[in-house]
Amino acid sequence: MTTNDMFVELVRLFVVFLATAGGFALGDSGAVDHGSGAIVGATLGACVGYVAGGLLGRLLRKAMHQAERRIDQTPAPRLFAGAVGGLAVGGLAAVIAIPIALLVPTQVGWPIVGLVVWVGAYWGFSMGWRKSDELLALAGLSTRPLVRATPLGDLVEQDAVLVDTSAVIDGRLLSLARAGFLRDLLLVPQFVLDEIQTIADAQEPTRRRRGRRGLELLDALRHFPGVEVHVLDDEVPEYEEVDAKLVALAKRIGARLLTVDGALQRVAEVHGVSCLSLHRLSDGLKPVYVPGEVIRLPIAKQGREPGQGVGYLDDGTMVVVADATELVGQEVDVRITSNVNTSVGRMLFASLAS
Repeated sequence: MTTNDMFVELVRLFVVFLATAGGFALGDSGAVDHGSGAIVGATLGACVGYVAGGLLGRLLRKAMHQAERRIDQTPAPRLFAGAVGGLAVGGLAAVIAIPIALLVPTQVGWPIVGLVVWVGAYWGFSMGWRKSDELLALAGLSTRPLVRATPLGDLVEQDAVLVDTSAVIDGRLLSLARAGFLRDLLLVPQFVLDEIQTIADAQEPTRRRRGRRGLELLDALRHFPGVEVHVLDDEVPEYEEVDAKLVALAKRIGARLLTVDGALQRVAEVHGVSCLSLHRLSDGLKPVYVPGEVIRLPIAKQGREPGQGVGYLDDGTMVVVADATELVGQEVDVRITSNVNTSVGRMLFASLAS
């Protein structure tokens, strides 16, 4: 016998017991004329209880299965808020209804109390369920567990990348997606989205364009094949600064942080958060030129030292060329002599190729 069948049989046994007792009491009260009325009533009650108990047991089992599926799909904090609301309003309804019930006959008063408490508990649960965001926020709690803020289940913990404002307005995420290097789940917190919207509404034209470009980039990524973008509507009320919220959120959900903000990256790494830096990626993808290699380069301007000319590679790397002052505006062949890594990136030194 399975667990479901056992549940049905237990409900049937309980209903049979109640129906048999009810039939016996009815027959013994004289409602049945012959002397064996109690036995007849008990027998009829048992038969009715057997049939009705089976039907009731199956209905209860079906309703419980539906409730279990609904509960599995519902965040625990929302259930908690609903339960607290139901207990609070139900208890208040009982406090109000019981004194009123004592003023009326018992046969009428207690059913009224039960009805009022049931309606109050149901209404309180419904209100707590619908207003769980506001109620839990008032208590300084997140309205939903952050890792469950999207319907992605365990995948969020394994592959999620939390996106910083600087990474969105930087503009290079779409290029990564087009190149096939962006296949992670991109999680954009609502407070980051709000910050981008504030930048997009700024009075300063350059800042406003960067903000609007960030919003357009997110929309493009949302429709890009193979890329999933999800907005986390969870807050981190214990912090006010966006950077602090990002670090705390990344730690809580076990996600990596994607940013171009060097200061944020260092702080996050101190806290044990793994970071993906677009600057590091960009520097790592730059072509490697070894001393002695000849490249063709346009001389853009004069250098700081006498006789120097300065040119730039396609990736923005600065090349300082000796004896090239007179060649500004021309494209020449230069030979790499050395390279230096500076705080702002890599710099190459070269001489004119003979």
